[in-house]
Amino acid sequence: WKFLLFIIIFGIIGGISAGIYSINSIDPKLLQEAIEEVGSKELLITITAIQTIIYAVVFGILGIILSNKIGLWKKLEFEKDKTLKTIIISLIGGIFLILGDLFLFGSFNDIVKSSYEVKPTIDYIIASFTYGAVIEEVMLRLFFLSLIALILSKLFYKNKKTTPVIVFVVANILSAFLFALLHLPYTIQFTGGLDFLLFIRCMIMNGMFGLIFGYLYRKYGIHYLLILDAISYQN
Repeated sequence: WKFLLFIIIFGIIGGISAGIYSINSIDPKLLQEAIEEVGSKELLITITAIQTIIYAVVFGILGIILSNKIGLWKKLEFEKDKTLKTIIISLIGGIFLILGDLFLFGSFNDIVKSSYEVKPTIDYIIASFTYGAVIEEVMLRLFFLSLIALILSKLFYKNKKTTPVIVFVVANILSAFLFALLHLPYTIQFTGGLDFLLFIRCMIMNGMFGLIFGYLYRKYGIHYLLILDAISYQN
């Protein structure tokens, strides 16, 4: 219940900040069309916030139940060695992403390269720490990965007392693949289009991190992912 309360609070903050960021970054024509449909910018932000809170509550409750059933729920405490490993992994991963953009993908796409010259706004930073680092992990790891693992376990290993590691590996791969796919719309919005190279960038960048997130979720628990995700977003 404490964790659920935590993600609801972050859902409220994340929903509001994500709504503000979307309004500030969306194409003016599309923004005007959206305002004409709902009535005002404030109502658009409110709708985004309500949607995010619903996601936090529904996926949070289901995720906690599923993770307990499949044995993925870990005690909510931070150990020094695990926390340090998580921070190191996030920093290394963030540096890898930056170098990949600057020297590989950025050399083929000016928008990707020039994005590092733009200072992040306050609403983007807050949305990253709240919606990106918390709500996304609740939906894709705590809920979806746990759900896949439970289904696979019931289908193929229902007579086993303990769930084989292969179940979590397959569940992690599938959830990481979905994690990458769900970032395609942002890639299109960010770059103004999608070609083969940008598709590969999205799948590698988000898919690779998705696999790492899933692994740490199984080994350490969902709460360590919040550290990993928050640092990696700011990198």
